[in-house]
Amino acid sequence: MQIVAKVRQYFGIHFQESIDIKDLPTLLGISKHCLDRSFEQVRGMSLAQALQEHRLNKLFAALTDQPRQGLGHAIEICGLGNTKGVVALFEQAFGIEMPLFMLTCRRAADDRQFRRNHPEPDALVLPT
Repeated sequence: MQIVAKVRQYFGIHFQESIDIKDLPTLLGISKHCLDRSFEQVRGMSLAQALQEHRLNKLFAALTDQPRQGLGHAIEICGLGNTKGVVALFEQAFGIEMPLFMLTCRRAADDRQFRRNHPEPDALVLPT
């Protein structure tokens, strides 16, 4: 568990950078065998899959928080710029098509902004 936590912490700090999975054992002072085995046992996935999952989760959060930043920009800042088929990977991971996800995030952002601008209780009631 400590090894997995150490790698996840590394991913959290460096996910925007180009990470060569082959360099991780040396960077973290852990044998490749120990690292691979730990991830397979604890997470049920490879290091590469874990990094991709981490980056996709960051993309989800980035688009949720700032849905108008542009998909290409969000992909870049999450370290997925060199990943092929990011949209398909996202859709597979989260079970929602990207256009629908973006629309939902934008509507939610609009709703949050409206609520900040109109905090009074009457503003939540639709006129009849």
